[in-house]
Amino acid sequence: MTDAATVREVAALARLTISDQDIENATTEFNQALALFDALGTVDTAEVAPMINPLNTAQRLRTDCIDTLVDRTGLMQNAPAIEEDYFLVPRVVD
Repeated sequence: MTDAATVREVAALARLTISDQDIENATTEFNQALALFDALGTVDTAEVAPMINPLNTAQRLRTDCIDTLVDRTGLMQNAPAIEEDYFLVPRVVD
């Protein structure tokens, strides 16, 4: 069982502000959450296979193809300098 002082300490560590009026309710909810974790820890999972995803769905696959064609001349028309269809930029590192 957790008391109000522990809940205040945990709230301070989590950077949460709990008013004095709400501390009793927060303590009750905190104890309920801890009881749930304790119950989960008692479950026998020896025969349960690990899962990658809790949802039993398959990933949709798509074909690897180009959907749009790019007009390189239109893209390069505003470039100050071009070489072999690439933008030329100033050298930054020597």
